[in-house]
Amino acid sequence: MNRIRTVLANMTVACVLLGIACSADSSDREIRAELAQMADDFLNYREMQGFDHKMGLAEAYRWQDEIVVLMEPALGGVVGYKTGGHDSGPGFPVFPPEGIRGVMLAGMFRTSGTAVKLTEFRRGFLEADFAFRVGDSSINDAETDLEILAGLDAIIPFAEIPDPYYDPDTRSITGTIVANMGSRMSFLGEPVILEPTEEWLHRINTFTFAVYDENDVEIASGAMQGWYKPMTVVRWLRDQLRDSGKELMPGQILSLGNIGIIRQLHENSPRGPAYQSNQFRLEYFGLTDDKPASVTINIAR
Repeated sequence: MNRIRTVLANMTVACVLLGIACSADSSDREIRAELAQMADDFLNYREMQGFDHKMGLAEAYRWQDEIVVLMEPALGGVVGYKTGGHDSGPGFPVFPPEGIRGVMLAGMFRTSGTAVKLTEFRRGFLEADFAFRVGDSSINDAETDLEILAGLDAIIPFAEIPDPYYDPDTRSITGTIVANMGSRMSFLGEPVILEPTEEWLHRINTFTFAVYDENDVEIASGAMQGWYKPMTVVRWLRDQLRDSGKELMPGQILSLGNIGIIRQLHENSPRGPAYQSNQFRLEYFGLTDDKPASVTINIAR
């Protein structure tokens, strides 16, 4: 908590020294104190309280930027972005209707096969996802789907364990944005290098996937077709970042959100019974000509 308070103090000093218009009214001071508490609670596995403030989405994302700064000393710098709410499933009441954006920090990333313990999460759940890697800054001005694809250089097999550890009675849309969607850990498989062609667009829109346990038993399966169109989601994320004054940079990872297979890690969850297997292995089929691309999360019980 002391480190977070130091970051807050440094941010205020920097505003003064640089002549930036930093609000000194009591409302902003209260919000910054609330952010510091939320960041400290999340990093120390305590339940976050809701962020109950009436404001527009643009202002909520501005406060998200500030809580990310508070978390960077513990979790590292920004290495990518994530989004959610673009699939064909039922809407999530604490997401904006058009979708939500979060930030991924270096310390959140784990390599495929990393083992995690249940004690590393409080309300964590296993989520099958899909991600790209930015290859060229031209993506910031791309117009067609092929031009957007040309700004990407790889598909990253991607699974996540979000940990939305909020007081359930105080959750809100702005609170979910400001708390960075409760992002805790992300797992990356080996990149699949892609090419900006119509054939690759077809592969990306039509590949299938499945999740298996440690005994190669299929847990669930699905198809990208009818779930969401990856280029449409990348475009939305790019535009949302641009509206927030940000640009994508080569090397950044873009997680497009869940692809329909989610399993809760702990008991007593509204998402269903706890996952009992020791492995959650996500495989994509149809992106390569030989073996499937994959990413694995192992659970050390």
